[in-house]
Amino acid sequence: METLNVLFVNCMLESSPELGETEVLWRLLVERYQAAVCNIDKLRPVDFNILPGHRGDMGMGDEFLSVFDRIRTTDILILGIATPYWSECQKLIERLRAACLENLDLTTGQSPLYNTVVGALQVGDVWGGTSCLAKTFFDLGQLGCVNPPYNAVIWYPAIDTQTGFTAAKGQTSVSINRQVRLLAEHTLAIAHQLRKTPLQTNLRELNQVVQTIARDTEVKTSTLLKPQPIVKNQDDRHKENWTVTNSNNEGISYRHLSKRIWTVMQAGKQRGFKFQVVSLKDKIFRAERDGKGFLYKIYPGYFSYRQQYINYDVEKSKTHKLALMDNVGLPVPQSYGSFKTVGEIPFTHLTFPLVAKPDAGSLSENVYANVQNAHQLEQVAAAIEAEGALIKLESRISGQDYRVLIIDHRYAGCVQRRPASVTGDGQHTILELFYRRNREPGRCDRDETHTTLHQLVFDHTSRQQLHDTGYTLDTVLEKGTVFYLQEKITAALGADYIDFTNELHPSIVEYCIEFSHHYPCLTLGFDLITIDIRRPLAETGGAFNEYNTLPYVDLHENCNVGQQRPVSALIWDYIENHGKEIVTTDFSAF
Repeated sequence: METLNVLFVNCMLESSPELGETEVLWRLLVERYQAAVCNIDKLRPVDFNILPGHRGDMGMGDEFLSVFDRIRTTDILILGIATPYWSECQKLIERLRAACLENLDLTTGQSPLYNTVVGALQVGDVWGGTSCLAKTFFDLGQLGCVNPPYNAVIWYPAIDTQTGFTAAKGQTSVSINRQVRLLAEHTLAIAHQLRKTPLQTNLRELNQVVQTIARDTEVKTSTLLKPQPIVKNQDDRHKENWTVTNSNNEGISYRHLSKRIWTVMQAGKQRGFKFQVVSLKDKIFRAERDGKGFLYKIYPGYFSYRQQYINYDVEKSKTHKLALMDNVGLPVPQSYGSFKTVGEIPFTHLTFPLVAKPDAGSLSENVYANVQNAHQLEQVAAAIEAEGALIKLESRISGQDYRVLIIDHRYAGCVQRRPASVTGDGQHTILELFYRRNREPGRCDRDETHTTLHQLVFDHTSRQQLHDTGYTLDTVLEKGTVFYLQEKITAALGADYIDFTNELHPSIVEYCIEFSHHYPCLTLGFDLITIDIRRPLAETGGAFNEYNTLPYVDLHENCNVGQQRPVSALIWDYIENHGKEIVTTDFSAF
C-alpha cells in the first residue's frame, strides 16, 4: 500500500511546548498510525500568526497560508478540540473556507480538501461538546472532506468533577482505546480507498446540469389564489398595522409585502384605489376603484413591459444592458465580455483593476468591484462560476455609487448609496457609535423584508476593515472621520441612502431621460459611479453601469439622510392620465 500522510492540527489555546489534554490523547492515536507506516506531522494554529478574516491571505504578517499548505497535502486530517474553548478551531475553519474557495480546481470546481479524510479528538466540557463536533464535521464536509464512521474520540469528565483526562488516567479507559482503534482503522481504510479511487465529481458540470433541470421544470403558468383584500387590523389601527386577509379574517401579515411594493400601494391608496393580493408568491396584485381596475406584478406597468419581449432572460443580462446604454450614447464601462468558465477568460487582453460579477443578479451578490490582478480574477471568477452564473467582466470606475430614478420619462430623484459606516464625533468609540446607529428610527433586522433600512452588521468583513485601518472597537474616531464596516453596498447589512436629487448635474438627467424614450418601461432606475455627481460625466470619467426596470422607489421615499421624495406619486399620475386604457371593468394586466 502507498504511504499515507497524517496531520494532527491541535486547536488548543496554549502554544507549544505546553502539553495539553488533546496532545495526550493524540499520543494514543499516533501509535496506530505509526504501526500503519504513515508519514505523521502535527501543528498548533496558536503557534502561528493567523489573522481573523475571510480571505486566504490577509496580508502582511499573516501566516495562515503556511498552515493551509500543510493541510491541503495531507490524506488524513485529525483535529484536536478542547471544549468549551474551541475558538481556534472556529477561526481555522473560517480561514479554510476562504482559502478553499479561492483555490478551486479550474476544471472540476473541487475544493483543495476534496478526498481528505477527517477525524477529531475532543476533551473537555460535555455541555455543547457534541454540537461543536457536529458543526465542525459539517463545515469540513462542505469543503469536500470525507467523514468516515466512528471518526471521533471523545472524553468528558464526570459532571461532578474537574479532573482532566491525564489525571483521570483516561488513556487506560477501555472506551477511549476502543474509540482510538475505530478512528484509526476507519480513517486509514477510507484514505487508502480514496487514494486508489478518488471522488472525481465535476461540480462545474453538475451546476450546469441542475440549472438546466430547474429551467425545464419551471412552472410556466401560475395558479392564482383567490384575491384577498388588504385591510387594517382592528386591534392595531393606531399603528397602521395592515394585514392581508380573506373574508374569514384569516390573514397574512402586511410584512410579507416588501417595502417597495408597499410604498407604491400607499401612493395608490391616496388616489382611492383598494388592493387585493392575487398571488403572494408571484407578487401579483389587483388594484380597484369604483368597480374598475387592473392587475399588476410588483409595480404597475410591469406586465405591459414584459409582453414586449419573447426572451426576457436576454433583457436581464448585464452585458445586454451595457450594450443598449452604449448604443444610445450613455457613458459605460469598457466591457470585456461574459464567459461561461474561467478557462474562456482572455487574461492577457485585460486591464486591471476590473470588476467581476454574475451576468445576471442583484443585491451585490458575488460582485467583486476591485480585482487587482490575474490571480485574484481566477479566484473570484471560479467562485462566480461555482454558483452557475456567467462571469461578466468590465473596467473599474472610481467614485461614489448613485441611483437615478426616471418615471414616465420624468426625473424623479437621485440617491447616493453608501456601505454601512459610522462617523466619528471625537467622543465615542467605534463600538458605541455602532450601537447608536442601530438605534436610529426605521432600522430593522437584516431578515426583515418590510423595511428600507436595516441594522448595521458587524461580521468578518468588519473585522478585516478594522485590521486594515489599524483601528479597534475601542478606537475613538476624530470628528467627521468615517469608518466603513462593509466593502459592498448591501441593504441587509445596514447601507445608507442619501438624497442627492437637487445636486445631480442636468446632463446626467438628460442621458437618463433620452434612454427612457428608447426603452418602453414606466419605471427605470440607473446605477452610475462618479467622483462628483454635480459635474458632467465627461469631466469626471464616471459611467452608468446598469439600469433596472423595477427600481427600489422606497430608497427615495425613505432615505435616511436628506429630503425624502414621494416618487411613487408619479406612477399613479401616469395611471390617472391613461385611465381609460388601464383602469377598466375587464381588470386587464398592466
